[in-house]
Amino acid sequence: MITDRTAHFRSRLESLGEEVRAGMESSKEASGVVELDTSIGRLSRMDAMQNQQMALELRRRQEQQLQRIANALKRMDKGTYGLCGKCKQPIAEDRLEVSPDVVMCVRCA
Repeated sequence: MITDRTAHFRSRLESLGEEVRAGMESSKEASGVVELDTSIGRLSRMDAMQNQQMALELRRRQEQQLQRIANALKRMDKGTYGLCGKCKQPIAEDRLEVSPDVVMCVRCA
């Protein structure tokens, strides 16, 4: 891949990582322990527990995305960024624009 395009995708990945980290920080308290206080009703507790589980799942997905971003940056350092992990053919730049942390081309995905 051409070095100026690699620099473009590196900056995209770094800004995407910052956005994900900021989102994780802002939703930190939503995934905390649900207090089972007797002053709220049973349905309110169930709703609070459901919201907690959704927040935990969102956090898990954000952590996975940060890992994919870190792996993409490592591939850039190795010089293999933009190549499909399965067939080793170049990944279309349009696909990388949409999702710069993608590992496989459309055909292999």
